[in-house]
Amino acid sequence: MSKNETLGIFRCRCCREELLNPIVLLKDMPLTDDFVLQSKIERKEYLSDIEVYECQNCGLVQNPADFDHEVYYKDYQYSAGHSSFTKSFMYKYAQITIEYFEISNNFEPKSVIEVGSGDGVQLQQFLNFGLSKVLGVEPSDYLARIAIDSGVPTQVNLFGKQIIKDLGEKFDICISSYTLDHVRSPIDYLETAHRLLNDHGILAFEVHNLEKIIERTEYCLFEHEHTIYLTPSDAKRFLEQQGFEVLAIDPIPQSQVRGNSLIIIAKKVPKEAPKEAHKIQNKIFHNIQLENLNARISNTISNLNQWIGSLDLNENLVGFGVGGRGVMTLAALENSSRFKVIFDSNYKSDLYLTPKTRIPVIGPHDWSLYSDSYCLIFSFGYFSEIRDQLVQKGFSAKKIISLADFFQEGMAE
Repeated sequence: MSKNETLGIFRCRCCREELLNPIVLLKDMPLTDDFVLQSKIERKEYLSDIEVYECQNCGLVQNPADFDHEVYYKDYQYSAGHSSFTKSFMYKYAQITIEYFEISNNFEPKSVIEVGSGDGVQLQQFLNFGLSKVLGVEPSDYLARIAIDSGVPTQVNLFGKQIIKDLGEKFDICISSYTLDHVRSPIDYLETAHRLLNDHGILAFEVHNLEKIIERTEYCLFEHEHTIYLTPSDAKRFLEQQGFEVLAIDPIPQSQVRGNSLIIIAKKVPKEAPKEAHKIQNKIFHNIQLENLNARISNTISNLNQWIGSLDLNENLVGFGVGGRGVMTLAALENSSRFKVIFDSNYKSDLYLTPKTRIPVIGPHDWSLYSDSYCLIFSFGYFSEIRDQLVQKGFSAKKIISLADFFQEGMAE
């Protein structure tokens, strides 16, 4: 899964075949949560090229480069649980997962484990539904403490085979959001989940949908933290190879999920003995257009630069959202310095600068100070909710722009 420094090659995170030519290259990109303290601006951020490959043997689209995930996620602090839209989604996500368990087993689930459980907001929904045992697995000390303080049992750990012995118990449901696409070994993740589930237990996960990334040229989702990128057909194929039967793909209406969401609900079934691996030439794995993706990404970046450049120099420009979309969108722009500040509900003002672009992060208390500005909303999945918040702070609705408005301009004809 990592680069062989001696041979200078990358190998597939799934089948271990050598990866050949990258389909995407983004130069000098930061880690999305590697914020710079305003009191320590001399610190150098992590910057490295992002290369995305398609394995010619098994079809997995991936970022094969590794960094120290364990240390990085130990101090991870970002959470979207404050959003009313997200809380509504988490309620529906728990509800639909429980329903599929009941359909498959004819009785109610009693236990759930969440991988990458953050501050415990998702697991709180399962407690509200009456499950007697919930457990979070979260590598961030900071987020795990918040979860534990709120009454959600949480183990500070990375999810992997080593955790099976530590837990010594099985669960009816294994759930995650935007975690499977962050792990070094997706096969290790699925094998661990399979072993931790009771017979006919339910595996549910949410990842970014590669089909939508390509359709929109949503380049900001190509991150150091994202190790794999799945289409619905890819997800189904890999799950079936690892002892799962897919029950549902995107069972929640798109209007009720976040900006780029692929949700899979699957049932544990007896796992077949592995077949002898062999390389298949010229196999079509998925119906997606990868050949000109890098050129289209460059076009989308150019469109954003042109729009920013078209604003009068007397007009102020701010952004909203320092999650992955915000940080990575900014990091690829030539004129990111036009942004005076970036708003985010997770942080207080005067503490952090965005990685690479060094733009101040501003908390809700000070948003009204910039009410005469244009605002580009990077977190477009929450656009309506954010727009309403900003209008209440004195912003003009006509000056509030969604990052999604630029996607169609980047699409192939």
